[in-house]
Amino acid sequence: MRDGDEYVINGQKMWTSLAGGADYCWLAVRTDPEAKKHKGISVIVVPMDTPGITIQPLRLMGEHDINATYFDDVRVPAKYLIGEENGGWGLITNQLNHERVTLCSSGMPERILTNVRKWAQDTKLPDGRRVIDQEWVQLNLAKVHAKLEYLRLANWKVAWSASTEKLHPADASSVKVFGTEFYLDAYTMLMEVLGPRAYLDADAPESILRSQLEAGIRGTIILTFGGGTNELQRDLIAMFGLGFPRSAR
Repeated sequence: MRDGDEYVINGQKMWTSLAGGADYCWLAVRTDPEAKKHKGISVIVVPMDTPGITIQPLRLMGEHDINATYFDDVRVPAKYLIGEENGGWGLITNQLNHERVTLCSSGMPERILTNVRKWAQDTKLPDGRRVIDQEWVQLNLAKVHAKLEYLRLANWKVAWSASTEKLHPADASSVKVFGTEFYLDAYTMLMEVLGPRAYLDADAPESILRSQLEAGIRGTIILTFGGGTNELQRDLIAMFGLGFPRSAR
């Protein structure tokens, strides 16, 4: 709430990435409690050394630095308001569109695919054949490669849109849904190529490729709901991309 030249913030923010090492936090706060739903929200930049802030790390399957952040009578100068008071929802949705795109870079799965392909070329089966000589291995690698190329093109398309015109929310949501679910599919197929040892963690003596896939699949599950769940993204694609009515809640 506003108190003269300051905002007094109380409450908590879940899923705060990198909070422990951050100098500032981009925070959405309710500045008009009487407004409906998305109205009455403002965005404020909060210095993380402000008294009253408590950071609690969250333990996840992956190794992301994610935290719950608590605000107890935190006072922030009004000059840290971004945009207009009660006009934060537009900033949030615009930021989310860009976040959904950046969640799905093609670089990480491309590197892992390259490493798995080389391992399959260099590793022999008991009968003397290379792992990659098996048809099902070739199919798995080809499927990952084909979808990876599509993800790369989709990323270039939305990057071009963001730089030359307004990024369409349906395009951002489409890349997010496809990319995050592709990550899980790709890592699963590549783990099949490596075999049971792919499930060992990096400290295990028999681990393969420094357990990149084991760590990768644990770390990418969170991306299916980071930036908005994939179920919600499908609703947005239907509404903004196909002109369908809003789904009932």
